[in-house]
Amino acid sequence: MLWGDSAGSRIKPQTWPVAFCLALLMGACSAPSSRPGSSAPAIAIDGVQIINKLSTTVTEVQILVPATGNFVRCGTILRNTSCSTSFPGRQYERKPVQVSWKEQGQAYTTGNFVIEPPANLDPARPMWIEVVIFAPGQAGAKFVQHPLEADRA
Repeated sequence: MLWGDSAGSRIKPQTWPVAFCLALLMGACSAPSSRPGSSAPAIAIDGVQIINKLSTTVTEVQILVPATGNFVRCGTILRNTSCSTSFPGRQYERKPVQVSWKEQGQAYTTGNFVIEPPANLDPARPMWIEVVIFAPGQAGAKFVQHPLEADRA
């Protein structure tokens, strides 16, 4: 998981890969396959989960893909809970994303960033983005791959 922090300042950019979350929403629906001219396999994203690990409520949480204007938004996430959404699988296009939220009325935002997929991903299985607000003014993001059916038993 990649992490960043805003050192407790207002609207200070963070350097963490939450940008991926919104980038996934930008792609057209497609099945995982190799992209022409690219050595990286296509990645299907079918959801976003935002987790608030703080002891306080966060509000106005948004994951934005600036290049397209697409976004995922959660109005309020109570302490130690989460907000999630799913959607038809979309191809992750590696476009920068930005995450913003408010803690106790103070606004925070990340700079634009791209989340790099893990080296061991299986492109035949969809993934979702998990964003975690883990400390005041600090958040991180990572890809999470759906478990195999055999792993669920």
